[in-house]
Amino acid sequence: MSGLLGQVMGMLGGQGGQASALSGVLQQLLVAGDGQQTGLAGLVTRFQSAGFGQQVESWIGTGSNMPLSPDQVGQVFSADQLRDWAARAGTTPEALQGVLAQAIPHVVDHMTPQGQMPAQGQAQGQMPDLAGLLGKLLGGGEGPRAA
Repeated sequence: MSGLLGQVMGMLGGQGGQASALSGVLQQLLVAGDGQQTGLAGLVTRFQSAGFGQQVESWIGTGSNMPLSPDQVGQVFSADQLRDWAARAGTTPEALQGVLAQAIPHVVDHMTPQGQMPAQGQAQGQMPDLAGLLGKLLGGGEGPRAA
């Protein structure tokens, strides 16, 4: 994990608080939505529609995850959304974009363990333990899925 993630999470204070604050934002992305399609499919569709289909396919597939930049996160989500989520997480929108750029590929990868999107019925009610997943990411305990 890059130094940026560690720095931003350090600003959020304490590993438990770090994972909790970011998992709340990610849960909102995956569950609550923002008037657009919700869930994993909605998140994937947003990135594909913004022109990041190749990255998304790498996150879903069983090979290495292509990176996502903070600027690309800013192209997918509005400035208002990022400001709101950053305020909830106790950080800046720019810092949150950096964290989301690192977390989103891992979350999508984790939610698609067989290298494909789950069936719509399966996706309902199968929210991963985001705080646990992020704790592993923050601690370096979980690398990219092997090919």
